[in-house]
Amino acid sequence: MALAAFSCPLPLSRVLAQPRAGWNGARVCSDRSVAVCATRSRGRKPRRGGDGEGEHRYADSAGNDPPEAEGPEEAFQPRKNGGPDQDKAAVNGVANSSSMFNKLKDLGERYEASKVSKRRAANVVVKSSEESDGSEEEEEKGEGAQASIPEEAPPPPKVKVDKDDPSFNLELGELQESVIKEPRFKMTLTELLDEAKVVPLSVEGDLDVIISGIHHDSRQVNSGDMFVCCIGETSDGHSFVPQAAEQGAVVIVATKEVEIGESVKAVVIVSDTNSILSALAGAFYGRPSESLAVVGITGTNGKTTTSYLLRSIYESMGLKTGLIGTISYSIHGKHKQDAPHTTPDAVYLQKLMATMVHNRTEVCVMEVSSHALAQDRCKEIDFDVAVFTNLTRDHMDYHENEDSYKEAKGKLFASMVDPARHRKVVNIDDPNAGYFVSLGNPKVPVVTFGMEKSADVHPLDIQLTLFETNVLVKTPRGNIEISSGLLGRHNVYNILAAVSVGIAVDAPLEDIVRGIEEVDSVPGRVELVDEEQPFAVIVDYAHTPDALSRLLDTVRECGPRRIITVVGCGGDRDRGKRPVMAKIAAAKSEVCIFTSDNPRSEDPLEILDDMLAGVGWSMDEYLKCGERSYYPPIWNGNRVFVYDLRKIAVRAAVAMGEEGDAVVIAGKGHEKYQIIGKERKYHDDREECREALLHVDMLHASGIDTSEIPWKFPGHKL
Repeated sequence: MALAAFSCPLPLSRVLAQPRAGWNGARVCSDRSVAVCATRSRGRKPRRGGDGEGEHRYADSAGNDPPEAEGPEEAFQPRKNGGPDQDKAAVNGVANSSSMFNKLKDLGERYEASKVSKRRAANVVVKSSEESDGSEEEEEKGEGAQASIPEEAPPPPKVKVDKDDPSFNLELGELQESVIKEPRFKMTLTELLDEAKVVPLSVEGDLDVIISGIHHDSRQVNSGDMFVCCIGETSDGHSFVPQAAEQGAVVIVATKEVEIGESVKAVVIVSDTNSILSALAGAFYGRPSESLAVVGITGTNGKTTTSYLLRSIYESMGLKTGLIGTISYSIHGKHKQDAPHTTPDAVYLQKLMATMVHNRTEVCVMEVSSHALAQDRCKEIDFDVAVFTNLTRDHMDYHENEDSYKEAKGKLFASMVDPARHRKVVNIDDPNAGYFVSLGNPKVPVVTFGMEKSADVHPLDIQLTLFETNVLVKTPRGNIEISSGLLGRHNVYNILAAVSVGIAVDAPLEDIVRGIEEVDSVPGRVELVDEEQPFAVIVDYAHTPDALSRLLDTVRECGPRRIITVVGCGGDRDRGKRPVMAKIAAAKSEVCIFTSDNPRSEDPLEILDDMLAGVGWSMDEYLKCGERSYYPPIWNGNRVFVYDLRKIAVRAAVAMGEEGDAVVIAGKGHEKYQIIGKERKYHDDREECREALLHVDMLHASGIDTSEIPWKFPGHKL
């Protein structure tokens, strides 16, 4: 069976990846078009894209080019610019390219091969020689971690500072804004145990040994550090004591006797290393959260956008504000670094906040994940405001059930006990609102928000377009009008949450409005990709059933002619949501392409098989349709296609777009990688969309019909 008979057609892999030379395509829009450039809508200023992510094609956050593609992806590498004749030749010749068939194997063949491979692997146990130390990487994409303690995040860039230098205490404004001063801490073992209130079972060695750092990942250990042997689901930190000792660890904290090297000066035995990690880190770094106003945001959806809005509100009030969340960590201002987890591990979280305090940050806005709360990573954080956005199914691969998921989220609100200082902000429209309000001290003031008039903060009028959101909000201190670049009804909730926090902390209304309107977009959250095409292309992080449903409802409210959706589900995570998400996408989109989204150790085709069950198909049935080069409509008349290579699926969806359509790429949002096995391969949905948009006109000019899969080539039989 030919490749193009059931997958993204051949020319896409070569033609769309190649830059066009001398293209002067004219913009075409009609009254029905949903692709009018957002930068020209109602005179709004250009969309900033949050922190500027995704603005430059094929460059990561550090400005580096992406890694070269391997294997089949070599076909996607751009060639050097050529003239129009060369581009035309590429279009005409690609259909006959035998090398493409060699590089991109038939989907059916790969599916059969995967079955054979799985049977062969059934009796084979492969053990990695490089396990993490009592930790396992947690993907905070609504798909839980596999370990009790996550891998420690990389330390922020180190800046050597002489404390005796009189310039050491200068305001950052007098230095380069990008320079962040990193504090240094030292403490004896006795002082640390006393300050952390840790009562060990036994201590052998020098109690006066000086500790200069704490780690639970042996790869991060430096000379003079303490190494804590945390235990994860797939690895045990005790196994990495020799590596930690070799790296220069002077103190080992363990739950049992361990072999130590000459560098180790003391061994502390405790009953549970995981439970004391937060206390040790908090004590060592001086409990920095006590010197910050800390706003914690928890819930299934909306945390990231709400955190961006709150940071902007506090900055509008003239306060230096740090940010800890899914997209990035920021000390304050423009300084930021990529975020490996929504909420960092206990040690890095304390170190990050200590760096904020050292650099005169006044407020910290942070997303608080259920994993972080369940694993007590935030146990030593002194929160001032707790925000609840909503609660829907998520992380069922990690939490035992939905009740345990809710209880983990509730730990944040249980810490709200001081009526004079603490505040609760709750989405009253959520059926779980009462549970969160009841936690902690009932005397702590509560500010509610929602669409209903019973909420303290609610909208009086909402106007939604695909270019901006206008909302008139009623608050206890008066009404405010907000014009935001954040799109959709779900973002109205995020705006209401941010306004409610402003009300809770007595922020001036003008600062609340100014702060919210300053955020034109958040990377990967209903982010428009605009190359002046006559249809909308939207990239969003929606990766849960509820988030996907809300996203598609938002797009539908804007009146597109059709919705074309690309969606996938993660591997090694909650299998139960795969058919659910597939059914939602198929029910709310005229065209769906199911694809991969971080398959990890699972076979992508088996994940897709689970998804197809949501529309009443199986992979075998889908492939049989492919033999006839035609996939019939599903129960509601909509179309469903499958391709496991996400790059191809994204570009095929863009090539399908016609005037007035909305192409929605869901699941990865701001992410710049695809996890295959244990390897992270570079991938950015936004870049793939841009590259496809730059070439789709040329593709159509060649006579290729991309309206469905398989593509139809003029005068060419597949």
